Amino acid sequence: MTKNTFSLPAHATTNHTETLPSGTVVDEYIIERVIAQGGFSTVYLARQLKDQQQVAIKEYKPKHLTRRDGNAVMPIDSAALNLFQRGRQLFMKEATLLTTLKHPNIVSVLNFFLCNNTAYLVMNYDYGITLGNWLKDSTNIATTEFLLDVFLPVMRCIKNMHNRGLLHLDIKPDNILLRPSCNPLILDFGSALSYKNQQQLNSHSMTKGYAAPEQHEQSKTLGPWSDCYAIGASMRTCLDRTAPISSSDVVAIEKRQSAHRLYKKQINENILYAIDWAMQMSPSKRPQSIDDLLNIINYRQNS
Repeated sequence: MTKNTFSLPAHATTNHTETLPSGTVVDEYIIERVIAQGGFSTVYLARQLKDQQQVAIKEYKPKHLTRRDGNAVMPIDSAALNLFQRGRQLFMKEATLLTTLKHPNIVSVLNFFLCNNTAYLVMNYDYGITLGNWLKDSTNIATTEFLLDVFLPVMRCIKNMHNRGLLHLDIKPDNILLRPSCNPLILDFGSALSYKNQQQLNSHSMTKGYAAPEQHEQSKTLGPWSDCYAIGASMRTCLDRTAPISSSDVVAIEKRQSAHRLYKKQINENILYAIDWAMQMSPSKRPQSIDDLLNIINYRQNS
């Protein structure tokens, strides 16, 4: 069996009345503890009953739509029912997608199933820290070498998705796991979208600051240039140490100084040019493919 890896921060503040308690058996797994909780899902550390292998289990549970009834996840009212069912369908679609994406920098599911009126993804557990949490430690400094070590594999991974006709659409530091070797792992594919199914965009979440301007408008066409924006924004966050300005805030964007101007004394120009190019507001002025980003980095590294 191919080993798949997944990890999130070991400690998370949770509402325990809305999470599965330690010792709960779900399908063929026993829950140990919560390791992360977000607006749409909860991630648990668990073990397989048959061999005690440690795994991570992601449970679909949108906070604003559901409540816990015993172990079951139930919509809060009839109005939430359709949204909950649609989200559960997309959650299972993410699981199905992940089983087809085999790449050393992509988290893969070992199993997925329906239980407790909701859906679960099972992944092997591995140690690491998300880039978002890494940045919270002021002693961690994002050097040129660090940015290349993290983002070159991320770019090649996203390029692999694009070659298969898929967009990620939610690249951000919280979705990039840094394993002990600093080899990154992309965690969340809940917003991934086929080029051909852009009419489903309103069913997907996005993260302000990292979402490209065209993601804010349903009439705009998305493409590899949209993921390029998020990659640039994620690299910029490593330098600014704050979340990027929302691309919908045109006034603030106009006042934003370029990465090249702010960081040219600390970071090599190849990275800075790539960031500023990737974060252009107009899709036509951005890299049109991941290869465009990789080429400017390689060109400027070697020039």
